[in-house]
Amino acid sequence: MKKVNGKHTIVALGAIVVAIGLAVYAIVGGRTRRDILGSWVVSTENGAPGFQCGVDGIAASVHNDTIQYNAWKRKRNNLILSGKRFANNRVTPFSDTLEVLHLSATQLHVRKGHDTVTYYKIR
Repeated sequence: MKKVNGKHTIVALGAIVVAIGLAVYAIVGGRTRRDILGSWVVSTENGAPGFQCGVDGIAASVHNDTIQYNAWKRKRNNLILSGKRFANNRVTPFSDTLEVLHLSATQLHVRKGHDTVTYYKIR
């Protein structure tokens, strides 16, 4: 059996750690910006409310007159939407943090507090 010196062992272990890190990122964190781009609504019926995640972190409301989204970002396993709420003749800035439970090409499952919501991708 051939003896491997310490330098080769460290390089090999480093390569394994990098490969594992990339695999975990692909599974857990790789689905971030690109996959979440687009319009997401709570139902596939016409006129269902939701939001749109655009490039450069720009967000917009979909079929919703009381909320105006203007920005979004992903931070680890969270989707953070911010904007303005319109109620009782008042405009209030807000930021909602949604925990992303599952993201596929057509569905986005999130949790906010104790509630879970499924959004469907349109367009």
